[in-house]
Amino acid sequence: MAELTQRQQAVIDTLKKRTTPVSGQALAEKLGVTRQVIVHDIAVLRAAGIEILSTPKGYLLLGNSATHLKRTLLAVCHRPEDTETELNTFVDCGVRVLDVRVEHSVYGELIGNLYLSSRRDVAHFMRKIEGEGAPLLSTLTGGLHYHQVEYAADDMLQEAIAKLQGAGIQVL
Repeated sequence: MAELTQRQQAVIDTLKKRTTPVSGQALAEKLGVTRQVIVHDIAVLRAAGIEILSTPKGYLLLGNSATHLKRTLLAVCHRPEDTETELNTFVDCGVRVLDVRVEHSVYGELIGNLYLSSRRDVAHFMRKIEGEGAPLLSTLTGGLHYHQVEYAADDMLQEAIAKLQGAGIQVL
C-alpha cells in the first residue's frame, strides 16, 4: 500500500470512529479542505484497498457496523409510487436498507447504496430522487428489484415482509 498523507489517515480515523455515514462536506470542514479534495482522497484510499462505502448520507468504512446484525437479500416488486411505503415499512420494523439492486439485461447487476435506517433517511432519499428527477433503478426492470437488508432479529424481518405483503408489495 502506498504511503498515506496525514489528511487521508485523518479521514480513515474519522470514519473508524463512526458507525453512521459522514458527509464529504463534514469531513472537508473538519480537515479544512474542500469537498472535492475529500472526494479525491476517498478515491485514493479505495485504490489503496480500503473499503469505503458511498451512501446518499456520506461515507462509511465497511466493517465498521455492529457485527451481531444479520443480512439477507430480498427480491421485491412494486410500482414506483409504492417506494416510500416500502422503505418506511422496512425501517419502521427495525430493518436497515443497505442498497437497491437490479439485474439489467445490458449492464448486469446495478447497485445503488442507500443505507436507510429511519423515516428521516427515507424522506431525505425520496426528496433527493424527486429533486434530481432521478429514475428509480426498479423502473429499469418493471418494478422488480432487490434490497440487501440488515436486522437484529428474525422477527423484525418477518414483520416487515408481512406488512409489505399486506400493503400489496410483492416479496418474492
